[in-house]
Formats: sequence, C-alpha cells, structure tokens
Amino acid sequence: MARPKAPCGTYAAYRRHLREGTEVCEACREAKRENSRARSHSAKARREKQVDRQAARAAAQVRPTPRTDEGHVSRLETLRDMLQTSRELVAELRVRDPARAYLQMREQREILREIAEIQGNGQSTKGVTLEDQLAAARAEREQREAARSAGA
Repeated sequence: MARPKAPCGTYAAYRRHLREGTEVCEACREAKRENSRARSHSAKARREKQVDRQAARAAAQVRPTPRTDEGHVSRLETLRDMLQTSRELVAELRVRDPARAYLQMREQREILREIAEIQGNGQSTKGVTLEDQLAAARAEREQREAARSAGA
C-alpha cells in the first residue's frame, strides 16, 4: 500500500508539485518560503553558537601579562605569546580559510622578525643597511682623496 500524499501547504507537497510537473499552489509556495527561512535561521544560529564557544575558549586561554623583575611588561614574552597564538590560528585557518591563513602567516613572520630584532640587541636582521653602505662609500672616497693628495 502506498503512503498517503502530503497535504498542500507543506514542503513535501511543494516537492511533489515540482516532481510531477504540476503548477505549485500558493500554500505550497508559502511552505517552501518558510522552509528556506527556517534553514537560513538555523545556519545563523549555529554560527552564533560557534562564535560564542570560540569567544569563551579564547577568554579561558588568556594568560597574565608577563612582567620583568622591575614590574615592566616584557615585550619579548608578549611577542612569544603572540607567536604561539598565531601558530594556533594558522593551523586552524589552513583548513577553513587559506586566504586568511596567508595573512596570518605574514603577521607571524613580522612577529618573528621583531623577536629576532630584540634578541639581536637591536641589530637589523636585513643585513647591511643603507646607512652602512653610505658610510663605507664615504670612507672609501676619503681614502682615495687622501691617497691622491699624498701622492701629488
């Protein structure tokens, strides 16, 4: 024995109209609209719950600000914490959103550069700076002029 058909005004009846190629009645169109609204609202609710869970998890992970012996905030320790957080974010974003993962990796490289700068006692990590090149060229020029004036 066949199942009874769903009455008009339901989403199942709307689908039946489409399947059979008959004209869709107004009650079934309204049922389709309601179904679409319910689905979009449920996705929105899921997203909001996920954001709430992530916010709660992030709030639970907040560590106290690292301080030096004098009571000052340690920039190096803060940067290391930022680096750790960045690494965790990159791991998550690689799967979900590669474009944002790329941006986060750029931020991570910037943090690493700052850490290297601090640990290198302020020396630039880029190698020879323009200032160093100009000073070397100036010294070389002065030596040539001194040699020319001594020989002449």
